[in-house]
Amino acid sequence: MNIVYLASFIGGLLLAVRVMIYGVERPQEENAAGERSFRLSPATAAAWMVVFGATGYLLTRWSTVGAAGSFVVAGVVGTVAALATAYLVKQWWTTAPASDVDDERYVLQGHIARVTKAIQADVEGEVAYEIGNRRHVLRARSFDASALPAGTDVVIERIEGDVAYVEAWMEVEKRL
Repeated sequence: MNIVYLASFIGGLLLAVRVMIYGVERPQEENAAGERSFRLSPATAAAWMVVFGATGYLLTRWSTVGAAGSFVVAGVVGTVAALATAYLVKQWWTTAPASDVDDERYVLQGHIARVTKAIQADVEGEVAYEIGNRRHVLRARSFDASALPAGTDVVIERIEGDVAYVEAWMEVEKRL
């Protein structure tokens, strides 16, 4: 029986490493209602296997319960650990967002643009940038209130409303 417990323990540890690498999330498509179930997930299986293996091994080494008693107790303790894991993972899942929501101001952060109408310290100018094959034009202000002549390559820092806040590419390049 010790071999069964040790194999369960080691297999559970290997499965736990897999869970750590790939996570516990499951696609919503598995359940049409959109509810995610973690009862038979790799995380709960890993918890059951590790606890079952460790408990069973320890009971056979230092207890007088007997082989059948050790197997039953290890199974019950493993099931309790798996249910607790499923509960904790489900609680974690309900607090995590379904997907990260990007702040609209920073979607184009780091995108290269070119000044098409000079930007003065207190006067808006204009920049143009491309996404795919489409050219876009936005009003622009300097990120650090410096003047940027037409034709200057800039990096978009953020967009607030219809105004892009930009910084000269040469300044950004110095920091890299």
